[in-house]
Amino acid sequence: MKNSTLVCCKLYISESRNTAALHAIERAARRDPEAVIVNKFEDRVYNRVRYTLVSYVANDVSGGFVYSPLQRTLYAMAEAAFESINLEQHSGTHPRLGAVDHVGFHPLARASLEDAAHLAKLVAADIGNGLQGKNTLQLKSVD
Repeated sequence: MKNSTLVCCKLYISESRNTAALHAIERAARRDPEAVIVNKFEDRVYNRVRYTLVSYVANDVSGGFVYSPLQRTLYAMAEAAFESINLEQHSGTHPRLGAVDHVGFHPLARASLEDAAHLAKLVAADIGNGLQGKNTLQLKSVD
């Protein structure tokens, strides 16, 4: 795609033992084939999973951010996590802030830190506005 770059996202979910919840989250991720899970790390002791996703960021001719499939995919994954994880029944050794615990964005190749930060802000706004009253969330543009 012309005028596009790649961004990586690491999404931490406070669950690794509930396979039904993980399947629901992964089904949500597969809705858009342009955002891809490239790695999944499950920590059974912490009862936490990290998904690493990659997709493009489309920019306009002046280099301004226009769109990334990650925006919709992360929203869908967060929604699935919030619907399928009950933190009152959750146990794990890692401190957690919510069902979706942390979302970090990283520029890849020619992408800029501004692209990653802008996408982080859009995802935070989408989840904060669309899933209001759900579990808490921490978003950062860089780990």
